[in-house]
Amino acid sequence: MDGAQEIALGVWPDDMAGVRAELLAAGIAQVRARAHRYVEKPGEAAWHELVEALTRTYGDSETYELLRAVEIHSRTSEGR
Repeated sequence: MDGAQEIALGVWPDDMAGVRAELLAAGIAQVRARAHRYVEKPGEAAWHELVEALTRTYGDSETYELLRAVEIHSRTSEGR
């Protein structure tokens, strides 16, 4: 059994909110790190890592909506 499974099995329902908050904070930190990497050094690998981090943290639907909003914004603001 790996560490994540041991932690999951050892957590009581009352402790779930704290654990979820910690996991979310870790996910957000990963998204920020991947976004920073992509901004600093844009490329296919960095882009895929950013999208994967977004998907792990926020889910497929939210990631899709966010990336669509960014695309729309970038297209409409190019002429400005």
